[in-house]
Amino acid sequence: MKIDKNTLQIMTNDIKVIIDHKKLDVNLLDVNGLNYIWFATYCNRTYSDDNKNVFKDSSGNRVLSYIDRENYDLYPCNTNDNTIYTALNVILKTLQK
Repeated sequence: MKIDKNTLQIMTNDIKVIIDHKKLDVNLLDVNGLNYIWFATYCNRTYSDDNKNVFKDSSGNRVLSYIDRENYDLYPCNTNDNTIYTALNVILKTLQK
């Protein structure tokens, strides 16, 4: 796999935050759904507080803290559409255990 273990763990943690926030059943997700959630993590990490795509808790706080786009890649570790799906499949299997 092209993504290193540390990056994979960060991705997994962030995806889990979004799944929990949206109260999604991970067992009903497929890799395409997880790809959408991965994009949501990117939005939540890199968009400003006033963007409607940033999820907030009941107190109005971001569910994922802001990280500059230069430090949070949508395609980490030089992945592409095909190789990111490999990582998302691994993450999905991990979360569905």
